[in-house]
Amino acid sequence: MKIWDYHIPKDWKPATPAEWVWYLQRAINYGDWQGLRARDIQRYLPDLNLDPGKRLMLEAYFERYGA
Repeated sequence: MKIWDYHIPKDWKPATPAEWVWYLQRAINYGDWQGLRARDIQRYLPDLNLDPGKRLMLEAYFERYGA
């Protein structure tokens, strides 16, 4: 199966809040954690539509360790 948004340039960085939400949702839900920063995830966590288990894991992590 080909995921259309997977072939973005390696140096691409989200610029707007909507791009951050899209990027983080895709990366977290598909298990692509490389290069993600805790502070970015924590900042956008309320807006992310995540797998319920991953959301619980992240909420527990930030509750214990913060960003």
